[in-house]
Amino acid sequence: MRKIIIIVNIIITFLSCNCFAEVNSQKMEEPIRELIIRLNNEYISLEESLRKFEKNIWDFPTTILNLSIIKRSSDINITSIEIYDNSKLLEGHIYTPIENEAINSGGRHQLYNKEIAGGNRNLGIIYFWTEKDKPQQKGELSIPLNISRGKDVYIELSLEKRKDKVELRVSKFEFDG
Repeated sequence: MRKIIIIVNIIITFLSCNCFAEVNSQKMEEPIRELIIRLNNEYISLEESLRKFEKNIWDFPTTILNLSIIKRSSDINITSIEIYDNSKLLEGHIYTPIENEAINSGGRHQLYNKEIAGGNRNLGIIYFWTEKDKPQQKGELSIPLNISRGKDVYIELSLEKRKDKVELRVSKFEFDG
């Protein structure tokens, strides 16, 4: 009889532990479910906001500044060029003899082609060139610009020799973006 009572006590203890475990797991599952539902709703809300934000970005007009350089005279070799936007360096390049040959044969060097903010700008250009056996010389040029948002601005710099003077001629074109 004693063995039966011990076995019954063991069974009751085992069943009661299982019931407590199930009750505890059910109590823990409810806050987890609520948390999952809340996180899912927040995710949906964030996804909708991101889609609206992305649509606004795709429809936003871009403004591109495109700078290139060509040469009209094979007697001149461009040594280097630096382009500043309101005193901040945008781009700089040092030219090799091979690059000068390419430009001499009708090539164009793309100096800068990036998106920029619209507004008033002052492009400062410092360039160095050599002419046959003469020492290197320096030239400076300032180009005031008023760039409208949504416009693509193309500036072509042409290094030319006119009479005995070497100068950088500027051609500017604007297109709707």
